[in-house]
Amino acid sequence: MREKAIAAILILASVMTMASCSMPGKAETEDRENIEEDDNRTYAEEKIYENIEKITAALAACDFDDLSARCSGTPYKVLNAMPVIKEDEDGESYAYLDNMLLVKNMIAATITSEIDETSYKAAVFDRKYTVDVKFSCKDYNKVAGMRERFLGPADFNMLMQDEESTIDHIITLEFTKQDNHFLLANPDDLIPLYDYNIPALEFMKNHFDMIDTSYMTGPGWDAYTESYYDTNTFEFEIVLDHQAREYIWQYIYAVSKEGDPDWDYIYTSETIVDRYPTAISLSYTQEENFSTGHYYFIIYDVKSEQVYGWEFNVYNTAETRPSSTPGVTTVTESSEET
Repeated sequence: MREKAIAAILILASVMTMASCSMPGKAETEDRENIEEDDNRTYAEEKIYENIEKITAALAACDFDDLSARCSGTPYKVLNAMPVIKEDEDGESYAYLDNMLLVKNMIAATITSEIDETSYKAAVFDRKYTVDVKFSCKDYNKVAGMRERFLGPADFNMLMQDEESTIDHIITLEFTKQDNHFLLANPDDLIPLYDYNIPALEFMKNHFDMIDTSYMTGPGWDAYTESYYDTNTFEFEIVLDHQAREYIWQYIYAVSKEGDPDWDYIYTSETIVDRYPTAISLSYTQEENFSTGHYYFIIYDVKSEQVYGWEFNVYNTAETRPSSTPGVTTVTESSEET
């Protein structure tokens, strides 16, 4: 009987030894749980950071649909603040939009973000996560003070792209886990990114808004009748204001004579690139004197496709001088011929 008891004890001891080798201890179990939790945290953090990059891109593009797809709810309040521009089917809506809306859309396009990884916090079991993000855009107020008037929104945008200073907002973003997606839970906190405290800007229509005055001159010019007599040369002087020297001008100039039924273009220049001019002096000369008739000397702005110029008469000494001939400085729509 004693031998059987001893044998049973030995068998039991052997079984317990085997069990102790196959079952994890408390410390090993805790370590494994910690590893799994660290893996979950790393995965969540990576996905949240990826989402922040996509949210930033959506904010910069004013893409409401893309932003909504990354939020736990539809951020209608953000839409109300977002300077959205919708093109028509021909993509020509920009020509009819308010200039300030275009400017605000351009400011939004400069939005960037920087994640403060040290601020990341995760409540894994509650499926809630937070992280601080610094959103930045170009200092539009500084750009707005650079000029009295801007040559359209594109002029403002060009200056803004070269601006290095920024306006920053630090926002704590909150994310929640839904169906294995980490979605932004507080999109309304992004509204300040579109709150542009910028004064109404003054815009010029084209380069010709920087012309103070202009006049014809040269041999044979009669200022009283504003006509040429016995001349083979036309001279066109354009006086510019101080702001003209801040721009690069691109233009073509032409001389034409009124005909029946069409105008006769005597001369058309190549495209001239005039960098930061203080004045513009143009002339055209031919070998023989100009014949009697009604002429135009015009300058054509390549970017705006507008023309500006003078119309005048030409006479020869064999004809009687008129008592007066009104000279008119004109700004007109460009024609296909020009």
